[in-house]
Amino acid sequence: MFALTIGFAVLALVGHAAFWVGIVNRWHGTGFRRAIVKSVTLVFYVGLLAIPPAILFDWIHRGPAFFDASTWELNWATLYAALAAAYGAVHIPMWAAERIRSRKQPAAVRLSHDRVVDLAREIGFPPVHGWRAPLLSRVPGNQLWQLHVSEYSVHFPRLPAALEGLSVCHWSDLHLSGRIGREYYEEMVRVTNTTGADLIALTGDICDVARLIDWIPDIFGPAQARLGKYFILGNHDLRTKDVQRLRDAMREAEFIDVGGKRETIHEAPVEIAGNERPWFDNRPPSANWPNSSASETLKILLSHTPDELAWARAEGYDLMLAGHTHGGQIRFPVLGPVLCPSWHGTRYAAGFYHEPPTMLHVSRGTGSLFPVRINCRPEITKLVLTRRQ
Repeated sequence: MFALTIGFAVLALVGHAAFWVGIVNRWHGTGFRRAIVKSVTLVFYVGLLAIPPAILFDWIHRGPAFFDASTWELNWATLYAALAAAYGAVHIPMWAAERIRSRKQPAAVRLSHDRVVDLAREIGFPPVHGWRAPLLSRVPGNQLWQLHVSEYSVHFPRLPAALEGLSVCHWSDLHLSGRIGREYYEEMVRVTNTTGADLIALTGDICDVARLIDWIPDIFGPAQARLGKYFILGNHDLRTKDVQRLRDAMREAEFIDVGGKRETIHEAPVEIAGNERPWFDNRPPSANWPNSSASETLKILLSHTPDELAWARAEGYDLMLAGHTHGGQIRFPVLGPVLCPSWHGTRYAAGFYHEPPTMLHVSRGTGSLFPVRINCRPEITKLVLTRRQ
């Protein structure tokens, strides 16, 4: 009976943690104002941290009789523990299946080559400022400076012949905040230019602090892409409280704003659109692709969050690029990512996902606001599109 009771308690604890963390993840996937999100999140964390000690106190108060299931009384603690254990029993197999699925690369995607660039070493010093960021950057195992530069071949059977070999470099979640110095971003741009991508796509969360908007033209202007550089905004860009000045600075850096728009590239049969929901009410106009043009044009959607995947599929987009999740930022052995601000929890934390007709790539982020990354390097990803299997 003792072993059964302990097993029940462990299952209840797992179910409790999974339930409250799942609520936090989904709450942060909403488009509510930051103050509301942060305030309600504190309530969720109180529930996460306070309920187990309260139940434990109740069980200790009941004494050794607790270990005899025949003496259990139906009070709030036992009822909650039973519900949490039931949730854990259902959630654990679902989580395991999801973890297995997430480790499988879609058949249409193949890693061509990758490398890790130690940006602190390239710069000559760790470009952190303030007092908290330097301390946190020294956390053992922190991969804050380990920029993962990868190239993937992505198979699109209906890719227009004129676009064979088209390459897209994906940036996301740069988070200019002053905690990480501008040297980091200047080196990031230099590394990006060595990839020789045809397009650069930036999927939001560019700047957190208004005074750093002035950095943007000088830092991102030198980025090179033959067919153009495109961007949308994310939820953190609202923190600047000067969104229009931010958009103007990006345009000064020769990036094209596709937030709520659809832009046609005249040099190639490509259309790029930007979806900034739920923080900005500006999805691009409905595509209504004629059958002929649908097969002759590559349709790319930039979205800050992967939660817009269902909309992208309904609209017939071939490729969707997203960020926002930071890959979980701290990925535990076996467990993987835990905190992930999405309606889908950790399902689309990072990587490639093929949900026909759309291929989704979710970036782990190219920068960081919170300067700790464990088993979750920042990344620059180059996608090379091909018709060849």
